[in-house]
Order: sequence, then structure tokens, then C-alpha cells
Amino acid sequence: MLSLMDSRLGLALRAWPALRSASRRQHHTFHYEQVLGTSFELQVTAASYRAAQRAESAALAEVDRLEPILSAWSGTSELACWLMTRDCDVCVSPELVEVLRASEQWRVLTGGAFDPAAQAVITVLRDHADCALDEETFTTLLSAMHVPRWSLDVARGTARRRTPLAISLDAIAKGYIVARAAARARDVAGVGSVLLNIGGDIQHCGDDTMSVGIADPHAPAENAPPIAVVRLHNAALATSGGYRRGFVTNGRRVSHIVDPRTGQPAEHIASASVLAPNCATADALSTAFSVMSPRESLALADTLPAIGCLLVTHDGRRITNATWDAAATPLHATATTHGS
Repeated sequence: MLSLMDSRLGLALRAWPALRSASRRQHHTFHYEQVLGTSFELQVTAASYRAAQRAESAALAEVDRLEPILSAWSGTSELACWLMTRDCDVCVSPELVEVLRASEQWRVLTGGAFDPAAQAVITVLRDHADCALDEETFTTLLSAMHVPRWSLDVARGTARRRTPLAISLDAIAKGYIVARAAARARDVAGVGSVLLNIGGDIQHCGDDTMSVGIADPHAPAENAPPIAVVRLHNAALATSGGYRRGFVTNGRRVSHIVDPRTGQPAEHIASASVLAPNCATADALSTAFSVMSPRESLALADTLPAIGCLLVTHDGRRITNATWDAAATPLHATATTHGS
């Protein structure tokens, strides 16, 4: 089962949006636990409760369809089966091809800051909880990070795994599922807008505008006021950060997010929030921005369409780009959201 703990290696959000509904449309909320291993909240504005229920069914059906493809926790998922292969072309679903292709694109665009093979670094560091990692092992690991992860033949629908390194698609797969499920819900007749929040990955689709708060990583209590509020309209929001979760390596507790380029745990960014057109993109970039320098992150965000970012450093500085600032709204405009 794809879970919150490992889906994005990031910060979860809870949103209570302020939706401006079209006339004669009703607002409905559906909530479940243990969907992709975490909480599922769907907010729908629709012409009738029956239309809202159809949207709920459509979103859940899409999650149920994609989980057996992309789940990292099911040993029988398509992803798990493919990860057991090596150096052979395997026919895979269009959805797995799409996620693998997007993952590689973000690895290249971020200069390796987003990398599915970061799991290999995390595994090695965790294996050395009580002892130092010797330099030879570390050098060998970083050298292996330069090997291609996989190759794709999109026309044939095949994928070939080319590295023995551990690979995880968690930092993009849940966002991909959230974006697809929200789109399915929005396509239902009679539905005006949907807001889908699965374990803090948030996707909005439709006519209305939503305001959502970002938790302050330096004041993580459930009732703490937000550090910022942004409006979402046909957009997504994801946040990554290591201030609440981590593991012990060499006798020292470190962030659970590591920089694949250096093999070192992320230590400078407390949280990275990203606005993007879709949740898969927001997921990938929030992970990358957690290890990149603020200057690198802003430079990349400003070259991409409709990407906003809020970076909170461990020393308390807040760094944003113009796209984020344009979506910002007064703090009192919405209820607080929180991280995990």
C-alpha cells in the first residue's frame, strides 16, 4: 500500500478551504481513513448531492485503479514486479511509463536533486545507525548514482531497469494519483469544483477558488497559526520537510530527506512548499527544493510555468518567488493547516 510515511518523504497538510461556490451549487465533504495508507478528504461543489456522490465514487475508483500499479508497499503491484527485473525490456502500463518518464525529467531538470535512487542512500545511512559509514562504501555508492536508472520505449510501452540501486517513486507517485483522481471527480456531470487532499497532497480542479494555510515548521503544534496562506485555482500544493521525521545514522538523528547528489541528509531547509498545475509536479519539486539551495530552487522555479515556492530555512528565513507572492492571501483568510 502506498503510504503517507513513504509516499513523498515530506510534510503532510490538512486543508479546510474557503470555497466560493457558484449559485445553486451545494458544498459537500467526504472523508475516509486508510486510503493510500492515509486520510482522504474530498470537497465537492455540485448541483446536487447525487452528483457529489458520483464525484466521490469516481475519485475513489481512480485511486483503487492506480494503487495496484504504483504502490510501493504491495509486493504484487506492477511497480514492485517491475523493480524485481533487471536489464530486460518489460511491457508496462501507460501510467507507469508516465510516472517513470516524469521522474527522469525531474531528475534531469533538478540536476539530480530529485532522484528515485535517493532510496539507496537512505537505506545505506539507516544501515549505519550505530557506526560510521566507511569512505569506500560511501564513494562506491555515489559512483553508482551516476548509472542510468532505467530506459523507456514509450512507443512500445516498455521499461528496462538498468541499475541495482534501490528505487522509490514515492516522491511523485501519490501526487500523480491525487491529480488523476481529482480530475476524474471534476469530470462528473453536475460538478463545479473539487478539492482532493490525500495525506497532505492537494489538488484543486474547477470553477471555485480555495485558500489553504501552510504550517510553520518551527511551530508544528496542531493549533498553531499558519506561516502563510495561498489561493488555489486549478492548481496543486505539496510541502516537504524533515523537521518532524528522520532517522539515526552514525549515532546522530538526521532528516529523512537526503540529497542524492552528495549522499548527505538535508539540513538547511525546514520546509519547501510548492504550487504547481498538478500534484505530481508539486510533489517532485517540493522534494527537490528541500535539498537544493534557495538560490537554485528559485532559479529553477522561475524558469517553469506557474511554479510558486515558499522555502523556510532552519534559521527561520522565509523565501518566496513572484508566483507564490501573487497567490498569497492574508493569513486570516482561512483556517490553519498542519504538517506531519
